[in-house]
Amino acid sequence: MSATTHPATARREPWPLAGLLVVAAGTFLSVTTEMVPMGLLSSISRGLGVSEPTVGLLVTGYALMVALFAAPLGRLTARFSRRNLLVGTLLAYSASNVLMSLSTAYPMAAAARLLGGLAHGAYWAMCAGYVARMVSPDRVGRAVTLVFSGGTVAILVGVPVGTALGVAVGWRAAFVVLAVVGVVLALVGWRMLPDFPGEQAGNGMSLLHVLRTPSVAIVVVTTAVTMLGYFSFYTYISPFLQSTGLAEEQLSPALLGYGAAGAVGLLAAGMLVDRRPRLAALGGVVILTAALGVLSLSGHSPALAVAAAALAGLALNALATLVQAAILRAAPAGAADTAAALNASAFNVGIGGGALLGGLVLTGWGLAALPLVAGVLTLAVACGVVYGRREGFPATVPL
Repeated sequence: MSATTHPATARREPWPLAGLLVVAAGTFLSVTTEMVPMGLLSSISRGLGVSEPTVGLLVTGYALMVALFAAPLGRLTARFSRRNLLVGTLLAYSASNVLMSLSTAYPMAAAARLLGGLAHGAYWAMCAGYVARMVSPDRVGRAVTLVFSGGTVAILVGVPVGTALGVAVGWRAAFVVLAVVGVVLALVGWRMLPDFPGEQAGNGMSLLHVLRTPSVAIVVVTTAVTMLGYFSFYTYISPFLQSTGLAEEQLSPALLGYGAAGAVGLLAAGMLVDRRPRLAALGGVVILTAALGVLSLSGHSPALAVAAAALAGLALNALATLVQAAILRAAPAGAADTAAALNASAFNVGIGGGALLGGLVLTGWGLAALPLVAGVLTLAVACGVVYGRREGFPATVPL
């Protein structure tokens, strides 16, 4: 099966670096917009006069919009120009961040995040398929890795800087900066991105047909459970780290270390994604589960908690890249965009469900239980990778 066969194949460049870097920058904006409330949980909570678990629901609502609408939006926008669609989503991110910065009450903030969730759904429904059409089939994994480096830079730089800015100046300033970045990227993308037409009417398979493909189904389920487990912890990483004795002013450096470890994970994934995808996926799951186990035992040791969180970030970044490359290869011929949209929904079913589950665990059992619950779920992911050894996660990638 091939996820990259398309009438526009003849227009591919050997390695369209400028276009890939623009999409990577869009990924940076996307991930920073989604994740920065996690670093500012306490500040937003005080600013809006609501509890931290209630602010956590802003993450849940955002992810829920993506989970519900990524795949349908992918179908509705299938015939749109790829460049126009990507530029439009960047502008929608900016509108969401402007509205968030102006929020004086929780309902307004919720509306801002829901708008951002719609933009996020449209962006991720087309992003991986767009990238796959820029390069030859044997370079899909490396292209996806490069584009996803924007997400790693977001965690390495965007979220820590946003957290530091929010603590020093006010959380609203962080969203203003993100809005400006979105407008600048939209202008650059309009001039530099290669354009591809959307699918012609009637060419695409139905969502259900693609989802029922065994290779697609196993990757989608694996993605959802991985994100469910991890984000049941990571959504509340700020209060968890503070509970171990870390001061609020130290959160930004801690998240910077987390992002640096994520960059190492991305590099490792890039080395293996086109060669040994199943080995890489199994290794990532084992490392992630072990890190969560250490976090559950960290007690009042902030150094141990920060180190274990960084190790978890390394594994999560690798896994996120590996499943994105896996879904493109698992897709039936001509259905890469649809499969990628389904996987985008799976990511956010897990992220939103994880935020909700983490809130329930936090309320019922306390912060210390978060990494333990997350570790049980991520351990189950190994079963999915092993089960998909002949379909979604083959040992090697045929060239």
